Amino acid sequence: MKALQGICPAGRSRSFQAIAWLLVLAVIQAVGCTSPPAVSDTLPPPARAITDFWTIETAETVAVIVKSDQPLTYTANRQDDPRGVSFRFPDTRLDGLDAAYFPPPNPVIRSIRTAEATDSGEARVFLELALDAPYEVVPDNEGLKIVFRKPLVAAAAEKMPALSGVEAPKAGSAPATTAAAATVLREVRTEARADGVVIRVIADGSVKTANVFTLENPARIVFDLMGLQSTFQGEQRIPVRSEWVSQVRHHGYPDKVRLVADTDARYLKSYFMEPTADGILITVGVKKP
Repeated sequence: MKALQGICPAGRSRSFQAIAWLLVLAVIQAVGCTSPPAVSDTLPPPARAITDFWTIETAETVAVIVKSDQPLTYTANRQDDPRGVSFRFPDTRLDGLDAAYFPPPNPVIRSIRTAEATDSGEARVFLELALDAPYEVVPDNEGLKIVFRKPLVAAAAEKMPALSGVEAPKAGSAPATTAAAATVLREVRTEARADGVVIRVIADGSVKTANVFTLENPARIVFDLMGLQSTFQGEQRIPVRSEWVSQVRHHGYPDKVRLVADTDARYLKSYFMEPTADGILITVGVKKP
């Protein structure tokens, strides 16, 4: 019996082998040409955003409010050239903010400058200072409050000559009586000037400070005078009709008096406060040097 030469003739076997090799090469080429999934080197967007800055000035302090949509974490370092405090906020972005802000003239803060490191997702804020001043940081759920102490004026008073014929107090003399804290609102007066509007809050004592925030659409500055009781019924409206303020409103609540200055968006940061013996002065406009 002759040995079997295969199921198929030799010529047809070689054709099948060639076809098989072509199929294998096609598969290898297809696998080799398939691009690997793209690997993105783009970092995810930072979790937090800084949305605004504003300053608040009182008789003793100048504060910078760093507004954010979530609580912030930070590191802070003083530097000498230029003089100031540098804040770094990891995993934080700047939401539509300018590179530089210039607050109303004050004895401590010259400018607020911002930068964003997109490669590391870090926001940076530099507070340029006119002089070295101690400060503290008060965090809350809506950002940070950075409070600088003004330079002590009393220490320099002894070295300055008397002004307008008034003798400066001598060392060792009894200090002036500190004004009592206000509890009752008596009156609100306004005065429109060429460079701003002065709002005088008259009370039975000194209003040391106020909680301040701004709102847009419509633009308004809100001053919450905590612990003050109003003698007025309902909301009171005082028309002003100036470039800076169109109207002042105040309304009494159980724990505070809320005073609102209806203004223009351009002037939302153009305000400062000064406690007096019988209340507080609020100015919306340009502060004179």
